[in-house]
Amino acid sequence: MTFQIVRDPVLGEEVWLATTPNGLPLRILPRPKFRETAAVITFQYGSTDLDFEIGGKRITDPSGTAHYLEHKLFEDEELAVFQRFAARGASVNAQTGFSRTSYFFQATSQVRDNLIDLLRLVSKPHITQENVDKERGIIAQEVRMYEDSADYCTTFDLLGCLFPSHPVRFTVGGTVDSIAAITPETLLQSWSLFYRTGNAALAVAGPVEPQEIYDLACACALPSGAPPARLLSHDRGPIGAARRERKMVVARPKVLIGVKDHTSGSDWQARTERAVRTNVVLDSMFATSSPLREAMHQRGEVDDSIAAGFMGDRTFAVTTLGCESENPAAAELSLRRALAQHVEYTDEHIERLRRRHLGGFVRGCESVRSLAFAHSAEQLDGAPPFHTLAILRDLTLASVAARSAEMLSEDRLAVSVTERA
Repeated sequence: MTFQIVRDPVLGEEVWLATTPNGLPLRILPRPKFRETAAVITFQYGSTDLDFEIGGKRITDPSGTAHYLEHKLFEDEELAVFQRFAARGASVNAQTGFSRTSYFFQATSQVRDNLIDLLRLVSKPHITQENVDKERGIIAQEVRMYEDSADYCTTFDLLGCLFPSHPVRFTVGGTVDSIAAITPETLLQSWSLFYRTGNAALAVAGPVEPQEIYDLACACALPSGAPPARLLSHDRGPIGAARRERKMVVARPKVLIGVKDHTSGSDWQARTERAVRTNVVLDSMFATSSPLREAMHQRGEVDDSIAAGFMGDRTFAVTTLGCESENPAAAELSLRRALAQHVEYTDEHIERLRRRHLGGFVRGCESVRSLAFAHSAEQLDGAPPFHTLAILRDLTLASVAARSAEMLSEDRLAVSVTERA
């Protein structure tokens, strides 16, 4: 096997790239000085993948299907997946997001056995009517737990305002009613359509031998081929509602503002550039040491709970800014003013922000888990290794200033408020 080896000249980090005969893309990050190894296999299938087409026929799954399937793959004929990993001193878990589901482990030894088990876990579903019915109650409890979370409810209230036709407005786990409609046939069909080598990426980081990892990946029994056509709206149009309010038991009221982005798309370069620029702008405005944040704090408008972020994918993107406050109306006004604040950037300012974000990138390289997650996601996006690093290096004053100028758009802004019941 001949690997393609990509090395970043500044960091000195390298990635070994290969694709198995069955079509599974693989990234290996040999790190001989590390003690732990992490492996992540990620599928381009998440909670928003509810509508797709098979043979000209439209199929619509209940919300929560991807998350339900994640749960079921941890149960096999031996009924002891977690125990097997634990017996080897390894931790194993999975997570379902809007557009991806990832399965991963970390271990200091017996990497071969752990990787074989991880790949077996996603390749051989053990789904029966009995175990699906048993799991339904467990997932329903998890769904209700999230429904009691003020942060979770506030976030999805906001997404529901911003995206009236996009399934990102649905919670990842679905609802008690939606999961009641999920059958063994639903789960098996979703697995057979989306758990394929043409819709997956495997990344392994740690003190490993690349050829051995490649040989283990070649033995993976995942079916080959691409996923079905997804019928997913980009929903770049008007927002559905300007605000949503609710009351529930909370320690402090919560305010969350979101600005819907209109430029999401399948081009990884444009998406990454926009994410980097947005995060640099938000860091400049709302980082702990920023003058704007300090001024808001001195005026008593916000406290240390203020947080800003950017969430973007192939079919949606949103910038968020929120905080907790005993006076949510005053906090909302302050956050709106902050988003509209004009920030003057200089080359020196941009260079300082660039270095701060480059430092964060370097710190991420110190974690095998972070490395494996980042590279499996990059592979699924079709992006080359270290592309985020290159975009950070090429950051310009003009590009950041342009992004800052369009941060606030009243016709794309919505607010979600959760007050004390």
